[in-house]
Amino acid sequence: MSYLYWALIALGGAGGGVLLVCLVVCGIRRRAYYKVKSMAQAQKVRELDNVLNPFGFMYIPKGDFVGSTMNNWQREMGYCWQYDEAAPAMFMMIDCEPIYFNYAGKRWLLEFWKGQYGMTTGAEIGLYVNDTAGENELPKHLFYSCAADEERLQMKFTLRKHGKVIMERSDLHWWLTGFLVGEYSKAAELTMDICICFPNMAMKKAVYKGLLRAGYASEEIIDSQCALKVHFDRPHCKQPRRCRFCSCYHRFVNWRNRRNCKIYLRATRKFRLTLDKIVYIGHCFPCLYRRVVRVGMRYNRRRLRKYGRRKCWE
Repeated sequence: MSYLYWALIALGGAGGGVLLVCLVVCGIRRRAYYKVKSMAQAQKVRELDNVLNPFGFMYIPKGDFVGSTMNNWQREMGYCWQYDEAAPAMFMMIDCEPIYFNYAGKRWLLEFWKGQYGMTTGAEIGLYVNDTAGENELPKHLFYSCAADEERLQMKFTLRKHGKVIMERSDLHWWLTGFLVGEYSKAAELTMDICICFPNMAMKKAVYKGLLRAGYASEEIIDSQCALKVHFDRPHCKQPRRCRFCSCYHRFVNWRNRRNCKIYLRATRKFRLTLDKIVYIGHCFPCLYRRVVRVGMRYNRRRLRKYGRRKCWE
């Protein structure tokens, strides 16, 4: 440490302190870099999943992105239209496409999302159900529960940016999601090719009618045996209301998300995989790490409980 001693004497008090801080930071980053490089893949996946699971997510090695788990805490919170209205307040600038339909004596909602979720580009397909509402109640005003295990559907989506495939995911799920950490996109730059399989023709026909009511033309819907395929580009449904004074805030949200993505990519430029990048910043940048591990998190539990299981009026 003699070099450090003489450097401190040469620079004196404040300058020496700055140099010391720089050396400490460089040492921490260097040690973290070699630690990540020496860790086994399975160990890194296990470490990341331990952090992501409490937020309802997991790392998906095939594709190198983050997605939702099956039995997460979000499954207890249900869904209502006001969640989408509040999305910009959670730094999410997204397109949403709700498809309402009736089947088996229940009111159902199948919804698609795509856009920027904080410092991630992502896409979602969600399935929700309400079995208590009367026939005369507007579907948009209802509170929906998340689909039960026996109600899950085989879902698949392919997310493209400027026509290039950036993510694919397929599973039997009630909430199929995928989030690319550090990727910045505007919702208009993204498209989703969606395929959903149904257990019977009656449910498929009900969803088909729901797509027509939402504004899709019959030519835009591909009927393939037990499945329906749609291309989600520009939303057909009216988007959540926005006040006319929100444009400045929306620009701020876009600027903030873009800035955070740049900071993340700059800090992790030595690594290629998302897995390595996140584990690395976990050892070096705690503040940035907290933002990353909340990837795709729509709302916290306290805010969701505020809505409760009640109707959500406009």
